[in-house]
Amino acid sequence: MLDKEQKKAMVSNWKDRHPEMGVVSVKCKSTGEQFFDTTRDTATWFNRHRFQLNWGGHPNKHLQELWNHYGEDNFEPAVVSSLEYDHVEDVTPKDLKELLELCLLEHPQAKKL
Repeated sequence: MLDKEQKKAMVSNWKDRHPEMGVVSVKCKSTGEQFFDTTRDTATWFNRHRFQLNWGGHPNKHLQELWNHYGEDNFEPAVVSSLEYDHVEDVTPKDLKELLELCLLEHPQAKKL
């Protein structure tokens, strides 16, 4: 069991972490279709969406259909672009939206999640 100091240190470490933020993609290798989204934490984004897809409850029905048909091994997750920042609170939803729009311009075939 953790004592007070250990708990305090864990909370402090969590608050001080510097998660990767930016635009992520999931690409179906069989069809070449690519889906872009923004996130404030790329690691948790991939875990959450993989869980939703494996469970069969992803909000994007087309992506869910592709996942069901081709299987998890046929998908490639990637970080398309990351934001550089000093403090988490400095990153606004507008920053992420603008980055997504730039990425979609560079990859016109990609779909927004």
